[in-house]
Amino acid sequence: MKVLIVARNVFRRLKHDLLTVLMIGTIPLLFILLFGYAFSGNPSDIRVIIVNQDMGEISVRTEEFGQVQLERKISTELIDGFGKRTFRVRYLDDPAKAERELQEGHAWAVIRFQSDFSQRFLNRILAIKGRMAYSYRGQIVHLLAPPAGAKGLPLKISIDRSNVPVAQTIVATVERSLNGIFFTYLGASANAQNGTAAEPLEIEYVYAAQAGLLDYYSPGVIGFAVTVITSMLTLISLVREEKNDILERLLSFPIRPWQLSLGYTLAFTAIALLQALEVILIAYLLFRTMFAGSLLLMLFVIIVYTVGLQGMGTLLSGLAKNEFQAVQFALMIIIPGLILTEAFWPIETLSPALRPLAYAIPLTYLNRALRAIMLRGWGAGGISLELGILALFAAAMLALSIALMKRRAYTS
Repeated sequence: MKVLIVARNVFRRLKHDLLTVLMIGTIPLLFILLFGYAFSGNPSDIRVIIVNQDMGEISVRTEEFGQVQLERKISTELIDGFGKRTFRVRYLDDPAKAERELQEGHAWAVIRFQSDFSQRFLNRILAIKGRMAYSYRGQIVHLLAPPAGAKGLPLKISIDRSNVPVAQTIVATVERSLNGIFFTYLGASANAQNGTAAEPLEIEYVYAAQAGLLDYYSPGVIGFAVTVITSMLTLISLVREEKNDILERLLSFPIRPWQLSLGYTLAFTAIALLQALEVILIAYLLFRTMFAGSLLLMLFVIIVYTVGLQGMGTLLSGLAKNEFQAVQFALMIIIPGLILTEAFWPIETLSPALRPLAYAIPLTYLNRALRAIMLRGWGAGGISLELGILALFAAAMLALSIALMKRRAYTS
């Protein structure tokens, strides 16, 4: 009976706390809706550059006419096999420019067809089949196998492997399309039935050639850990101190509101930085996570982000009346950060409708900066966009948190 009395008392208090009741109902809803609508399955709209130098001119022997010249651009058939959803293709004529675009992070891959791609592809087919019926100038002719010559397909793929799931999708998509047209040309020949496959792809990784999924996840784990620690610590600490009148007593001392706000910022940032450093060292020493860049730059980026996150936590603490509401507000920061910010999944896997929301969350830029430092080995110049956005976020949140402290000082 006493147990029921205690439980009834909890629900009675909740009855008079409409904000807490609202958050209890909306936080799980937010989580499942984001999770359900966010993921569209495999990565899509992957930025890929195609350099198609294939001439589409094929010289081949026939039984009926001897040597003839065919015009067939097989590379376009391969490109059509990629589909319209997986890749967002941009065509360039200059291979050097395409490689620069890849190295600067403007594309995830460069697919280059050399001038004799169609010739070599058909030679490979005829070498397996021996002869093949083909429509030539309105009649059926039989193409004959060429003499032994160069092996391999003149198709080269350069990939940025710092995003491992995207890199795997690129390779799988090209292989699927290549094998699809390969077996289409082979038809129902005995060799096709025995599983003969197209030539292996020539792949060059410009970044993180040896990266695995753990290397890809590690920057996201670091960023997510910083977010959880800082948001929870800031919100719960400030709400508790206000509830116990500690904040009011501090404001009654000869201390300016901006000094108080910066003091909290310094303390919470130092704690988050130490725990981030702990995660980094464990990831590197225990799991041998790839680390190609500067540790000092990485810590600096984390500090900038943490300052902004602490400012946001200070603003939300002004809305929370108790620790339970503080936790709920923290979850409103953590849940979108878990699902939408490339912490564990590439933005390319999200539903296109939700991708703009991902770019509005600062954690997205922290994760991208950390991944660029750890896997690409980039310096400050390479992450200038992400660092600039995080700096603006930090400055804005810090200014607003100081303004809130001033308001509390005047009303206390």
